[in-house]
Amino acid sequence: MKKLFLYAGLCLCLGLRAYAQDAASVVKSLETAIRQKSVEQVKPLLSPSFHIGLYPAPYVYSMLDRVFRKDSLEKLVLRREEKTADGKRLLVRYCNLGQPAFDTYLYLNAANQLEKVQYYDLLAGINLDKPAQLAAVIPFTYQRNRIVVTLTLNDSKKPLRLLFDTGADGMGLKKSVADEIGITANRQQSTSVVGASTQIGIASGIAMHFDTLTIPNNNSAIFPQFDADLDGLFGANFLRNYITEIDFDSSVIRLFTFGKFDYNKKASLIPLDYSLGVPGIKGKATLNNGKVLEGDFHFDTGAGYPLILFGPSVHRNQLDENFKVAFHSTTVSMGHSSPVVSGTFNGMEIGQWQLGSFTGTLQTYREGDEKWSPKGDGSFGIELINRFNWVINLADHRYSAIPNRNFAMPANFWLKDIEWGFAGGKLIVKRVSPGTGAADSGIMENDEVLAINGVKVADLTTEANIRKYSEEWKGREMKVEVNKFGKPWKIDIP
Repeated sequence: MKKLFLYAGLCLCLGLRAYAQDAASVVKSLETAIRQKSVEQVKPLLSPSFHIGLYPAPYVYSMLDRVFRKDSLEKLVLRREEKTADGKRLLVRYCNLGQPAFDTYLYLNAANQLEKVQYYDLLAGINLDKPAQLAAVIPFTYQRNRIVVTLTLNDSKKPLRLLFDTGADGMGLKKSVADEIGITANRQQSTSVVGASTQIGIASGIAMHFDTLTIPNNNSAIFPQFDADLDGLFGANFLRNYITEIDFDSSVIRLFTFGKFDYNKKASLIPLDYSLGVPGIKGKATLNNGKVLEGDFHFDTGAGYPLILFGPSVHRNQLDENFKVAFHSTTVSMGHSSPVVSGTFNGMEIGQWQLGSFTGTLQTYREGDEKWSPKGDGSFGIELINRFNWVINLADHRYSAIPNRNFAMPANFWLKDIEWGFAGGKLIVKRVSPGTGAADSGIMENDEVLAINGVKVADLTTEANIRKYSEEWKGREMKVEVNKFGKPWKIDIP
């Protein structure tokens, strides 16, 4: 990637002035900006979604600066203008001093702002005119709201179980596992936490091996500890190398080479923001107090909840006013423990799709939270993500989302101080309120429910039946049969 900036003459800086009325004036403005080698002059010419390869602003500014300083543009000639669904495509001839001229495309939005330049993308190794090709099919298991992938590292034959976490910008391994397979840190990196910093070991040059695919030269953080039953996590190792399709119906991740991708025509195509180094998605959440938040959310398969709204956004938008709280707890983010409240959200819109009610969470705002809280309004977690099959395409800066078999399942519901919800066709205990009779009964989060008061789970898969039985069971002791350690257990909840 770094090598691309050594190439001279990138037409791409092209930013096109918002006031430009026609293609000719756009091209002329671009030519002037490139020849003057001024990134500051270029910035107002670019679309807010302007990008080079995988990367949007602010990453593109240093890329443009390096290109401009090597640029030898003599003139830029408009050859053809075409309409597209999103704006225009201009074929231009790029003429460098002392070099053969070549043709490239400039892509403009409806406001005549520059979205991308084909030549730049090619230098970054991205060719969206070449058909994408299937590179690998990676099976996964879906356990306890986690996408778990099995792989090996380097020359070790030990199978490792890693969490696929789209919110992670790389790989991380549990130290005991790294020690066992001979992976050692070769440098230390300072990681910020609230009020201090900590050192974490980084190992490099790691090859990830899947059944039919190897991804070489990965870095990995070494964690002192991690989830007890998992060996680590990874995320951007897929996203930055491949178009990544997550198919919950088939329990596979399909990886495609970057290129022209054939999206499902029934899917909703949703803009993808990568400006924070993790995939972001826009959505509209409606709370139980009537407040509506049209926000920017992290797309985070590693987050084991439906939706959490960060404290600064809660404070800024006064989202906690008259919010009906179901329970209080704490959460840990970036080394920071903070109180949260949870309750029913009325729904959420993602692209063209409308999700029904679910249990959402508000971080309690405290003075100074802006210093540590992640940017954005919140995090869109696995309990909503798993209702769709997704394509995550960093090169095209889009998601594709189409409802899967989880989409039609009933929303989570509260009964006897327990939140119950469906995942993969099974009824699961999602949360148990602390300090209640339910908490003392022995029922636990992630228990698979087989029956409640003799009613089999198959009869609880409609909203109507859930309402019916919830009314019948109010004020009564509940007898719940769950699957623990592969055996049925009977639990009485007062």
